[in-house]
Amino acid sequence: MARRRPVRAPEPLRATSMWRVDQVFLTRRGVRVEVTCSMVNDQGGLRNLSVTAPTDDPVQAVRHAARFIAGRGNVSSARQARVRWAREQTTTLQDELIRDRQLEDEFLDEFEETLSAVRDQQR
Repeated sequence: MARRRPVRAPEPLRATSMWRVDQVFLTRRGVRVEVTCSMVNDQGGLRNLSVTAPTDDPVQAVRHAARFIAGRGNVSSARQARVRWAREQTTTLQDELIRDRQLEDEFLDEFEETLSAVRDQQR
């Protein structure tokens, strides 16, 4: 007699997925900085969002990107997001591994400020 597999309840559908910023990559594009945010959700999905900041200052660029990402409404956190320069901006293989902790702090601070402002508006 054949064994029957137990019937599992299907996972509930979600109207929207909440995303978390995992990594942030910076790339110089002429006199501007392009910021690409790599995000994951709780089901293992991956999504990238890019924004070109109207400045060549990396600190201002990550702050601009943090405001853009946090303002979207379905991004829940950016804790432990790693900020790195994109591969084409590095000069040695070691450069690819280096995280910019100062830019990580700037990104997280601006992200949290914008996210709390968005939540205050929704109340």
